Amino acid sequence: MIESLKTSLAIWQTKTSDRTKLQHTYITVAGGLLIVAGIVGLLNPTLGQNILGVAILSAAMFLANAVVWSLLQSAVLSRISTRRPSVTRKK
Repeated sequence: MIESLKTSLAIWQTKTSDRTKLQHTYITVAGGLLIVAGIVGLLNPTLGQNILGVAILSAAMFLANAVVWSLLQSAVLSRISTRRPSVTRKK
């Protein structure tokens, strides 16, 4: 099972871009903190709410990052890839 996990992580490492890895990290942290906040909230409601605030902040960062990257992709990166290099003449 550990070898399967290692191979899955190695494939994930090679197949995904840094932006996608960052997005995966944000959403995983938000989900993990949501679960932890629920468990801690049963014992200490104030601490659970504080942890929930951090989870919401992580989810907001996920959404903001997704919007910024999609705008960057559509406005800048697509134009760079479609622009043809100009040919310069020698004098």
